[in-house]
Amino acid sequence: MSVELALGIVATVDLCFKYGKELRDVCSAFKHADAQISERVLRLDNGWLRITHQLNFLRRVSDMMDDEHRQVYDQTLQVFLSKLQIVTSMLKDLHVASWPSAGTFGPEGDTSDACYKPRRFKYARKKESLDKAIEELETWQRTADLSWFLLMLIADPKVDSALATPEEDSNASLSSTAVSIPSTVTIRAGLDDQLSLASSTVTNPGLALPPEQLRKMRVSPIPYCDATVLARRYSSTGDVTLYLLNRIECQPLSKYRIIKKDTRDLAHKLQHDEPHTFGLLSCKGFVTEIKADTAAAADSATGPESGLPQGSGSWSTMPPTHDITFTMVFRAPPGSGTARPCTLREKLTSTPAPDSLTDRFEIARGLAKAVGYVHTFGFVHKSVRPESVICFDTKSFEPMSEKDYTSGARQSVFLVGFENFRRDEGQTHRKGDDATHKNLYRHPSRQGASPREHYVMQHDIYSLGVCLLEVGLWTSFVEYPAPLSSVVDAAETGRTATRPKVFAGTGIPDETALPRLSSAVFGGIKLPSRTLEEPQAAGKWLKASGKDFLLKLARERLPRSMGTRYAEIVETCLTCLDAENADFGDEKEFEDQDGILVGVRYIEKVRFDTA
Repeated sequence: MSVELALGIVATVDLCFKYGKELRDVCSAFKHADAQISERVLRLDNGWLRITHQLNFLRRVSDMMDDEHRQVYDQTLQVFLSKLQIVTSMLKDLHVASWPSAGTFGPEGDTSDACYKPRRFKYARKKESLDKAIEELETWQRTADLSWFLLMLIADPKVDSALATPEEDSNASLSSTAVSIPSTVTIRAGLDDQLSLASSTVTNPGLALPPEQLRKMRVSPIPYCDATVLARRYSSTGDVTLYLLNRIECQPLSKYRIIKKDTRDLAHKLQHDEPHTFGLLSCKGFVTEIKADTAAAADSATGPESGLPQGSGSWSTMPPTHDITFTMVFRAPPGSGTARPCTLREKLTSTPAPDSLTDRFEIARGLAKAVGYVHTFGFVHKSVRPESVICFDTKSFEPMSEKDYTSGARQSVFLVGFENFRRDEGQTHRKGDDATHKNLYRHPSRQGASPREHYVMQHDIYSLGVCLLEVGLWTSFVEYPAPLSSVVDAAETGRTATRPKVFAGTGIPDETALPRLSSAVFGGIKLPSRTLEEPQAAGKWLKASGKDFLLKLARERLPRSMGTRYAEIVETCLTCLDAENADFGDEKEFEDQDGILVGVRYIEKVRFDTA
């Protein structure tokens, strides 16, 4: 451990506290200001309460950090500190102080009874600049969040002790970090292998949901997405709550115990109340189901101790794993009301490019954040593509709770599509498929029915790079044979529109109905004797030349749309598995004990530049 780095981050933390106290003092001066100013002050005040807990915790565990992690975190805090000083200075410039009794109080005396009045005319002129400064401060706070949550991966009992220690700062509440930021507990869950093993055969009753609940409710497909949406109306209040359902079908040769344990652990870690912080929806639980025809053949001896759903049979007579399905139940984000969720694919296919580049950057930030937190939770996603990205229309969002001011609540992009997820160091069968519209988002080493490489976190980063390229160019790389109106109609009638049609009576997919590479993007590519409209030819081209073609788009077209920095991020993601990539290319560098280093590099090279 470098002593200089250790002392450096402690000094930065002290400066953050110094200017944070000054910010809180200024905020208290606006306590009785008009609504517009009070709202902004409330956002800042709540944000500072959260960062106070994080900084106090950082002080207690900084000596356990890896040097590279400490350096990146210190750089993040330095930028955050500069944004904090800017906002504080702007707020101080927007009010004037007065004292109720001249001669008793004054600028050189005790100012505890000072009255502060906003300079309304000056505020009207500075409002736009202040809003921008606050937004930048919150953006860098969210960037610091990911680096801070990586501290939860340090496998040391001292971390748990530090989480449970009550705060000592006079400006903070007396609760511990674990109480004030409950998500820390969910991230820490599962780090103890013995605890995970002991709990693997008995499911937490709060996570396992009865399948009968789902069967009684109306479920509607989401266009272009394997996830579905469920609307539940509560008879007592008449309120309607939306849930998103994500099915996980066990593949042949899969081990039921492992898949169920991973599903339970992911559901447990996603039982947070900060979907806007993580870009991942809060999980209510999961349902285990077995096909009716095979469940009848299983032994009827079941119960809580077996770890199986009621009526599904005992371990010795379990039906084939491909007849077992887990369904994860996610809550719609706070404030979304009954707004219909849509996929990023639908946006790219049917909506014009946003007028402001800020909107595209916001989508990119949200997606990069979500992928980062999937890895922080200890999993790989394996299906990062626009069909797995759910968007909510922020214009229809309802007023949110106070804590949402601290977590970037305006972000409306969430990652779902966990049908192929697994633990980052879990078992892999190297099984894939030949679906062109999916292989486009896979690294060449992971394409086809039998991928040649084991799946690692960098494969998710490659997939992210393809998505960021699509967002930057704002054009769909995949086209569906049915027009959007047909897909939406299909959603309303309950038919899953993204599944291919089949020839009557055969069950063989109709290749003319499969999603394919977009002719607008890939139409100029010439093959010797075949066309990219043929799935087999498209698959061969993708494996041999697809990555190079995407890199060419990133280098030649993307800078004109999104700027050089954004294009460099995409190139870094697309080359993250190349040996010459200085940031991600050497896998041996990421064999650190706690699996933190790849997350640190990700923050430094991807999250930093999109912040």
